Amino acid sequence: MASKAMIESLGSLNKDSFVSLLSKLIGESKFVQNNPPELIPQEDRIVNHVLDSLRPYSTETGGGPLVINHVAYHSGRGNLIVEYPGSVPGKVLSFVGMHMDVVTANPDDWVKFYN
Repeated sequence: MASKAMIESLGSLNKDSFVSLLSKLIGESKFVQNNPPELIPQEDRIVNHVLDSLRPYSTETGGGPLVINHVAYHSGRGNLIVEYPGSVPGKVLSFVGMHMDVVTANPDDWVKFYN
């Protein structure tokens, strides 16, 4: 469960905003398929949606504690480094790993389920 301080800083998780972001990310799936040399993922398409969601909670906008850095070693293939400063100097909690690319998929082969 989120602490009161975290909720005050970041707000509570909102189902509608989560579903909205997830829908945008799914909408980019054809641009982030990874199967070189034919398919080179464009991870910046994902980065931009995540940035739009996190920026209001960043030190850049003054809206929160997050320190957000967009880094890229190849054009269009960026990554995000998001830091949430802790309250104990010299202590670091790190979560590493998130793929912004996906395996190849043919939408004609997908089975769609609806609620």
